[in-house]
Amino acid sequence: MRPIPLAEVVEVLQAKLPNGGEWRTLQPQPPLLPLEQLITGVCTDSRLVQPGDLFVALRGERTDGHQYLQEVFARGAVAALVEYIPLGAEEMPLLRVPSTVQALGKLAQHYRRQMPATVIGITGSTGKTTTKEMLACALEAEYPNAVHKNLGNYNTEIGVPLTLFGLEPHHRFLVQEMAMRGRGQIAYLAEIAEPRVGVLTQIGWSHVELLGSRQAIAEAKAELLEALPADGVAILPRDDRFYEFLRSRCNCPVYTFGRHEEADAQLVAIELHPDRTVGTIRFAERVPLPSEAERVVVLDLPHLGEHLLYNACAALLTAALLGANPHKAARALQSLQMPEMRMNIQRQPEGWVLINDAYNANPDSMRSALNVLIRQAPARRRIAILGDMKELGAYSMRLHWHLGRWLATQPLDYLVLVGVDVLWTAAAAREGGFPPQRILHFETPLQAGEWLARHVQKGDWVLLKGSRAIGLEQALSRV
Repeated sequence: MRPIPLAEVVEVLQAKLPNGGEWRTLQPQPPLLPLEQLITGVCTDSRLVQPGDLFVALRGERTDGHQYLQEVFARGAVAALVEYIPLGAEEMPLLRVPSTVQALGKLAQHYRRQMPATVIGITGSTGKTTTKEMLACALEAEYPNAVHKNLGNYNTEIGVPLTLFGLEPHHRFLVQEMAMRGRGQIAYLAEIAEPRVGVLTQIGWSHVELLGSRQAIAEAKAELLEALPADGVAILPRDDRFYEFLRSRCNCPVYTFGRHEEADAQLVAIELHPDRTVGTIRFAERVPLPSEAERVVVLDLPHLGEHLLYNACAALLTAALLGANPHKAARALQSLQMPEMRMNIQRQPEGWVLINDAYNANPDSMRSALNVLIRQAPARRRIAILGDMKELGAYSMRLHWHLGRWLATQPLDYLVLVGVDVLWTAAAAREGGFPPQRILHFETPLQAGEWLARHVQKGDWVLLKGSRAIGLEQALSRV
């Protein structure tokens, strides 16, 4: 973070002193609030405060940052943004604001406007994180040390501002994932980050419980597109059933990716191998490429999953539009490490293989992960350990049932289900002809792990896939 004076923070936020007064009206300035002091970082976690930080006290469901003010000042915080003054904190260097969440966003927006980086916002029902990692890798190959990206799940109204504070003057690009839990959230994130490029990976079923329909999901995701400036760029999935709707929400040039013959980055061939996934991408003439670059790129990913090629297609198209050579970018993706618990292939000492995709699940990502187990894994036996798909609301029964009917026709050796909603999956699989003795149901991941420890054999491939709320990775503690 480029240091900024505390006075600038106060001015931007119109913050009040602990007694509710205006800081300008006091002469001399209060000794506990040296306005010339430089802020060298912004932090919302009291355990991570560093000397020179501005601490932002947030109130959450399980904790309240206002309770840790003494701790953050002991760690060297310069000042803290607060909504109220806790008992005993009257003499601390505090700045009062109506909402610390809103203040965090406003300050981040102010800081972002002083940085030269082009912001690329990425959203969609699936593939956001993978596409973000791929795009950052692709851009880094062309622009070394000039790419910033959000870490982990820093993709919300808290994470996006914290990522923006990580921008430095030497950064040319920020690749920022944008999450959505309801209408208006992506619009808010876009207001803060001011992206010039927007990438939308796919419209699926994730969060349908909250929004009610896939149309409503498309409308919420399209908030990113609506926020793009006229001289910006939108990157859309050409094969998506909501493509025409998404395009109608764009007031800037649109480029597309996918298998569709009209896609600007067309995935013309796919090869599924036991140890890698290969795709051939053809770039349309309208996509600006370096004069020496051929328009057909072969992408050889050392990971499993056809769906990863679509993420890579979006990433390479975006990188090309930002001046990168897609051939160089494709080579860089060969060394990309997948994010934790996202299609991680983990070979076990006992000779079996785990596909750890347990970070989250929805009907689209569930089908993609299962296809890896079914179509690519060179397995002696195939075991799918699946957890509930959450946040599906009134669609939950139907979507879990459809999953079970599809699984009934697939070459799986064991179907191990964890949770409550997956009981519909079990019933549908049995009705569809899947052998009942090879369908197992457990209430907890630990129970599933105990079964796996007793039954897994050398040569088996095991898929672990479920919603975050299930915590399916806990099963591994029993293996």
